[in-house]
Amino acid sequence: GASETSLIYRRTIDQMPADREEIHESIVEGVNIIELANPHAIHAEDGKLKGLVCTKTEYRGERDSSGRKIPFDVPDSQFEIELDTLILAISQHSLLDFFGDREPELTNRGYIAVDPLTYETSLPGVYAGGDVAASGPSSIVKAAADGKKVAAAIVEAATGTPLPMPATWKPLALKLDDMVARRARREYRVPVRHTPLDVRDNFNETIHTYTLEEAQAEASRCLDCDTICSLCVGVCPNMALMTYQMAPFRAELPALTVSGGSVVTGDTVPFRIDQSLQIAVLTDFCNECGNCVTACPTSGEPYRDKPRLYLDRPDFEAEKDNAFWVEQDGDTTVVEARWDGETHRLAINGKVEYTSPALRATLENGSLDVVSVDAGAAAVDGQSLSLDAAAQMYAFWQGVSGSMPHVPLAGVEGTMIGHPGYEE
Repeated sequence: GASETSLIYRRTIDQMPADREEIHESIVEGVNIIELANPHAIHAEDGKLKGLVCTKTEYRGERDSSGRKIPFDVPDSQFEIELDTLILAISQHSLLDFFGDREPELTNRGYIAVDPLTYETSLPGVYAGGDVAASGPSSIVKAAADGKKVAAAIVEAATGTPLPMPATWKPLALKLDDMVARRARREYRVPVRHTPLDVRDNFNETIHTYTLEEAQAEASRCLDCDTICSLCVGVCPNMALMTYQMAPFRAELPALTVSGGSVVTGDTVPFRIDQSLQIAVLTDFCNECGNCVTACPTSGEPYRDKPRLYLDRPDFEAEKDNAFWVEQDGDTTVVEARWDGETHRLAINGKVEYTSPALRATLENGSLDVVSVDAGAAAVDGQSLSLDAAAQMYAFWQGVSGSMPHVPLAGVEGTMIGHPGYEE
């Protein structure tokens, strides 16, 4: 029933951390968005609210940790906005007082810290997901996905048996031709029905749900990317992006801590790769044209994000992150990777020997169970270490060597990665 409603914001609309659709609907409904206005004081007379004293703000080129522009007050620019009702909507926080004295561990941003795979909190048997956990507020889609992962983790914890893994990819069972045909044509979103503007003077829903037919039509637009995507592979003019297949992989990796020059093992952390079909980049063929970025149905950059396999040693060593190298040294397969400017190395021959600047470990081939572990030259007392890099390298080697036999093996001209003993 308000005659006029304003939203007062110290930045501009383009910097507002809100869904674009929400902003659009606010403007459509007549909300006046006052930009670059920083509230400073409330003007009240005889106990009644009269207005809000603000200062104009401006950008000076600086940005905060999230990348948004930082607003600065403009000197001598105070002005007052007349109003009779003020609603404060600054930031959002979770109320966790229902935990009592057993409050779980929080992140440095105030959200509940959880295991990245099981979503269990520091309180045994208590799980958290969605807006309250990890990195904080996101979308209802992410919250629903977290809920599924939490449910699976609870089932495994309660029964000792994990939920069944996805079946091995079978093109005929998935009707691959149907999937390709569906991706070859554009299907636009089914329009969402809204309540007319002239009857929105209440708290009823303004966005209506789909009918059964509309919901089915909208769902049919799904490209099944969780099973097979590979759109980037199809649009790469140089065939630098390749789809490889691997069996679902699981390992239990112990947490490691350096103490007195030795490495102490702690509780295990599960490492999992559930999706059978993955993408790799053969960097020698990639000219970073960006076609894959345009075709990606998410906001990804496949030529940067996917594992990048190098055949040229100087190029590999020049990379700081996400670079892989596979070669054969007699009967030993050597897998190297670059992360944070450091080289990690696996030597696979019966056992798996892992070496990083801060860690040396011998692992069982297949399970990656720890046989022995020692501190490396760069280890620091009290430092927390991880075998996650070793697991990623091992899983990558398993996938590409088992399903990409045509890819050249680094260091030996004419030798294939899937057949290291064979030369053309």
